[in-house]
Amino acid sequence: MSETIDAAAARWFAAQDADDMDWDGFTLWLEADPRHGAAFDRLALIDDDIAAQAPAIRALLPANDDAADVADLPPTAPTRRWWPMVGGGMAAAAAALALMIGLPARAPDDRMWQTGATAQAVDVGEGVRVTIAPHSRLTAQGGAQQLALQGAAYFDVAHRDRRELAISAGPIEIRDIGTRFDVTTDGRAVAQVAVAEGQVSIVAGARTAPRTVAAGQSLSLVDGRARLAPADPAGIGGWRGGTLSYSDAPLALVAVDLSRYAGTGIRVAPSIADRRFSGALTVGDGSKLVDQVAAILDLRVVRDPAGVRLEPAR
Repeated sequence: MSETIDAAAARWFAAQDADDMDWDGFTLWLEADPRHGAAFDRLALIDDDIAAQAPAIRALLPANDDAADVADLPPTAPTRRWWPMVGGGMAAAAAALALMIGLPARAPDDRMWQTGATAQAVDVGEGVRVTIAPHSRLTAQGGAQQLALQGAAYFDVAHRDRRELAISAGPIEIRDIGTRFDVTTDGRAVAQVAVAEGQVSIVAGARTAPRTVAAGQSLSLVDGRARLAPADPAGIGGWRGGTLSYSDAPLALVAVDLSRYAGTGIRVAPSIADRRFSGALTVGDGSKLVDQVAAILDLRVVRDPAGVRLEPAR
């Protein structure tokens, strides 16, 4: 694998959290050469390993200015916020760090799926089928029992006794033995689970007891505030057919969806982040979604070099 491909993979990987992430350009880069996807997958899998081993890394780093960003992080902080390496050789350097501090070897059946402008249906194995939304990422560690999601996906899980499927989605963790449900997350502070069939157990936020969410219900978490609401089972996962359906959904969560389809980051003013939205939006090419939501809720759309921001009209 050439230095040029490694460097490009590192740049795309580091850019994912930016509001102005060029998702269309990223998709074209992935499709241009099979080696591009392989290079990107290597970085994402190493990133997941290092995030899981943050306490061990923190304990081994010297107490100096270069290590300050890591030392100040909480255990669950996203890895890319402190990863200072960029450019060629990034994957090799991270792999060397992993070996040096004794990270566990990655199992040969660990996999990752990264979508571009279109959704992708995958069979994870062991009765777990997933439709991954556009501009989303699903990682499977150790087979099909430990999954991690950034973006959105619809899960169809066959019932099996003693199954211990766990799905990490930003600030929540979902446990399931057999059901159909939809998950959306920005990978940081916003997430929602809507259950179409069966039930799931969810831990929403640190130091909280598991909560059961049954068919016809959704649980959303925005900046540490959890809310249980009714959900129409027929509309759950409607994005697979080109429709985004919401029932009493927080605007911060709606913005996460809009960002994936609009091709730019959509931010929401803190004062309206928990404002509720109900309705159905036709995705189309994604270009009109933000203006449609703004018109329905009487909001102002501000466009600047950093992306798009929704604010109160007055």
